[in-house]
Amino acid sequence: MEIVVLPALSDNYMYLICADAEAVIVDPAAEDPVMRELDKRGLTLTRILITHHHYDHVQGVPGLCRHTNAEVIGPNDERIPGLKHPVREGNTFAFAGSDFRVLDTPGHGDRDVSYLLRTPGRPDALFCGDTLFVSGCGRVLEGSAEALWTSLRKLAALPDETRVYCGHEYTEENLRFALTVDPHDRVYQDSLTAAQQRLRDGLPTVPSTIGTEKKANPFLRCDSSVAFTALRKRKDRF
Repeated sequence: MEIVVLPALSDNYMYLICADAEAVIVDPAAEDPVMRELDKRGLTLTRILITHHHYDHVQGVPGLCRHTNAEVIGPNDERIPGLKHPVREGNTFAFAGSDFRVLDTPGHGDRDVSYLLRTPGRPDALFCGDTLFVSGCGRVLEGSAEALWTSLRKLAALPDETRVYCGHEYTEENLRFALTVDPHDRVYQDSLTAAQQRLRDGLPTVPSTIGTEKKANPFLRCDSSVAFTALRKRKDRF
């Protein structure tokens, strides 16, 4: 099992999950990078996993459906192109000796889901779209701050070693904001330095882990929905 990080658009991340000759793609923002990687590796795309309907997470779907027989899986949302298998909290499906578990994680949007990939002998991998970012979280768009807070608490309750694969490269900006909340916080300072070095080296800042996020993400440090809502509004103005 290998998870390949594929950048797309200006700051999106897509994730190609490969096992043997089979592959799954999460949130295809663009068709061409996915097709090139499939061709290079000799893989057959069998599933397309969508976390939410926003265009920058689905606009590669029609092209991939034209070129492959992949089935589109996502929340029950007519705004997702080609959706064949709507899923919700508690649904599971198998992939190459592993399994995906679906979590309802609304807040950024009104019907967002996340996917938890469980592979025997390895830490779980969380594909959370725009719900949780490295040192940040999504804006409240169609959802609500209360729903997003509940979703983040659900994700924070996952095992600390769970790897976090989010939808965008926002880490540097998120940590700059975190330092406006607490300018002297050493965890934020060290995390920003490390993120900047990875970006200078041309590397993504994903994956993080749930354990790391509980230490270095100001939104997961909030102790109430009221505090979270105020912090999210403050980030909106940053």
